[in-house]
Amino acid sequence: MPMNWHLVAIVSLTWLVCANGANNWAQLAGERAQNTATPYTPEQWQNNMWPGRWGHAIVVFNQSITRSYLTEEENSERAQGANPVVVLLGGDDSLPNVNAAMKSGLNTGKLRNDVWIGELASGSQASWQVDDRYFVDDKLFNPQLIRSQMTWREATPGRIAPATWLSGPRLSEPLSNDEWIACQDSIMDKMDYTLLLLDPTFCDEPPQFCYEDMNIPGCHAQGIWKKDNMWSPRRGHGAVVANDKIVVIGGRAREYTRLKNNMLVGGLGSQKRIETVREHSTIREEQVLKNDIWDSDDGVNWKLVNPGCRDPQEDVLLQTEVWSRNISDSQMTKLVGSAGSKCYKSSECYGVAECKVLGDNTREKVCVCPMFSPRENHAVAIQHRFAVQDDGSVISQDVIYVVGGFINVKQAFCANSSCGPSDGYKLAMDDAWMSSDGGVTWIQIKKAFGNNNNAFIGRGGHKAVVVEDRLMIFGGETFNPVARHTTYLNDVWQVPLPTEPCCEGCAAYESCLPNYADWNMLTSNAEWRERSGHTVVYEPPSSNNAFRHRVYLMGGKNATDIFSDVWTWGLDPDDKWNNDVQLETSNSSEKQANVAFVSVTSPLSKLKRFYLPLVGTDGQLSNFTSHVSRSFVDLNDLDVMAAVGVKTVGDLVSADLYTILKLRGFDYPGRTVTAVPNLCLLREVAISLVKKCSVIREPTNLQVDDGWKIGNLQTESESKSTLCGVGEGTKPCERGDWDGCSPIPDVSIVDVFGLGDVDVPQLLHNVSSIIQETFCLQIPGSRYMGAAEFIDSKVVVMGGIGLGDMILHRDSWTRDEQNPKAVITTKPKSHSPQFQ
Repeated sequence: MPMNWHLVAIVSLTWLVCANGANNWAQLAGERAQNTATPYTPEQWQNNMWPGRWGHAIVVFNQSITRSYLTEEENSERAQGANPVVVLLGGDDSLPNVNAAMKSGLNTGKLRNDVWIGELASGSQASWQVDDRYFVDDKLFNPQLIRSQMTWREATPGRIAPATWLSGPRLSEPLSNDEWIACQDSIMDKMDYTLLLLDPTFCDEPPQFCYEDMNIPGCHAQGIWKKDNMWSPRRGHGAVVANDKIVVIGGRAREYTRLKNNMLVGGLGSQKRIETVREHSTIREEQVLKNDIWDSDDGVNWKLVNPGCRDPQEDVLLQTEVWSRNISDSQMTKLVGSAGSKCYKSSECYGVAECKVLGDNTREKVCVCPMFSPRENHAVAIQHRFAVQDDGSVISQDVIYVVGGFINVKQAFCANSSCGPSDGYKLAMDDAWMSSDGGVTWIQIKKAFGNNNNAFIGRGGHKAVVVEDRLMIFGGETFNPVARHTTYLNDVWQVPLPTEPCCEGCAAYESCLPNYADWNMLTSNAEWRERSGHTVVYEPPSSNNAFRHRVYLMGGKNATDIFSDVWTWGLDPDDKWNNDVQLETSNSSEKQANVAFVSVTSPLSKLKRFYLPLVGTDGQLSNFTSHVSRSFVDLNDLDVMAAVGVKTVGDLVSADLYTILKLRGFDYPGRTVTAVPNLCLLREVAISLVKKCSVIREPTNLQVDDGWKIGNLQTESESKSTLCGVGEGTKPCERGDWDGCSPIPDVSIVDVFGLGDVDVPQLLHNVSSIIQETFCLQIPGSRYMGAAEFIDSKVVVMGGIGLGDMILHRDSWTRDEQNPKAVITTKPKSHSPQFQ
């Protein structure tokens, strides 16, 4: 009687710390791009999910934070009881390259301010559901075995200002975003009540009937709109969770703005100067850089914490304004622009800007921003400070950090002041700021324009995280506006941080601030290549990772490439970064950590067979005996194949007729070749592996980039045409007629052009048992300007731009640190005939 043991290969649902570093990725949501598990697919289940996008931000809400006064074990235990959610905020659902957008059909997108909430599971920490149906009726492996439990819901589709006034004496007149949010508490007392808000009493809480009809006398639109106000659609913004609130910071926004009077003139040459009639519309929708701060405790209702400024910060004005510096000083930059708005009092400046005199060569006052200038692609990070008092009580404080980013400086001059187009030139900033009161006030902890040779370089598209008592900054790109040249970076910086809570605003105590002299570069050339637009996640020590600190760096781009690699680092400055998982190339020299998984770009040496432990003398499986892996390909055979350019699984699949026959031992007369035994068996394994790891999808403009370019692979058998090389008027076989391995019915020998008679294999190898033991390497795919977070003990990455700027990702992936397992579903009784 045959044995009745069924082995089913699935991904283990128990988190393991793998000694051999068997790291892979699993898809949680989006159009299916792998075969191991079924992701949350909105179209299939008729549920919602955000559109593909880039430049968005994500935060984790309701997650237990690491407390410095607790042990690692205590922090780990606290994290087990949390039920966190991931919150996605805004972004851009159009491609940045206009030509690419036209080709892909993604030229109708826009900046967004929608908010989405995702959950890995409901009421538990399990991210996956396992069916009890291991096989379908035809005995094939059930692809529905593992299903993602992630779900998404739209908290708000976003809200923007109406294009025109909807009621009152200004009915149908154009409405600006500034007028729409004029009743926010943080801005009401910082402006003159003339243009934006005629009367502060308009902001009083209106009666309920005004929400039903704002045209009723006594109802004022701006007071009614106050509850609807939120941050404008944007990308390149930052977001953190501080004081149990979601905080959105700056970015490039889309708003209805009122044009300045000096832009409303006409007339060319000797023509008379013409000014636009004031009653005409002077509002248009523009993209503007912002430094406003908004917060929310639910993602739906938002409050303007800090309106920010339109004008630059002081050190930017001093560096770029010709009227505020000695223009004869050859050491000063030749770049000029961005004149601060002239003013007489601070209420004439927008937001929190202050009216003051700058420089020694003028008495004129200008508006100066007391916080960081409006910017995009800056890095934000959050530090949670704690202190235990003598009576055992705990004081906590959340500190927000903003580092670098890109600002705009105007170029042209009008008399002695700069003016010109609003976009100007891009300037990479090297400053840093902190706030201990949720973004209301800001303290500059690093001045801009450092001139030290080893100074932190101005940059954007970088990432920053707080790791216990230090701020860490990774890579990015800098820009030289004179040469108009972008330089990509792969440096790592560290800034020691105070850990004790202090006064709100931190202005009174130097001990609350990082020391400017303590900005230390750990390396100028990390193991990962230069890049920007990458994501960085910090994993705190816990029972799930053997209480290790780890930082993950994923994706990004430089001038030539979009990356799909993942790197990990243990925080020790002497440690190197490890290539956690990537698609290998034939000339890849990095040590690969994902040894248990194979892809189409894997070296042929990674094709292995795995043997389970033997049964012990007591009749039980040897549970503590490690499995054995043996290479499927001999080392000498690897050298033979490499000599003809066949180094990877994909190379063998796409090899042409003459390459296959040469490896089988057939070559042009007079040439000596070394045959590779069982080459056709090995090729069938490679073809079956590609089929197993490929996902067949209907063509779509919004494809998920699997990073493998499997669609470019073609086997010779796929292009086979007519019968060849069998005499009776048939022509000799050539490339495209036969693949060199597939059996031909009733044919044992064929004539190949240039080679003569060649044996035809008579059997098609059954490689199903080998393929069952092979696990596909799965990665999120190449991307940049996506977002990543650490949630529920998992690294999660979502969205971004990929595939040569041609696609937008609409997906969520999680790093899977689990070894593949064999699950025994049916087992014979001990010492039964079946057992023997």
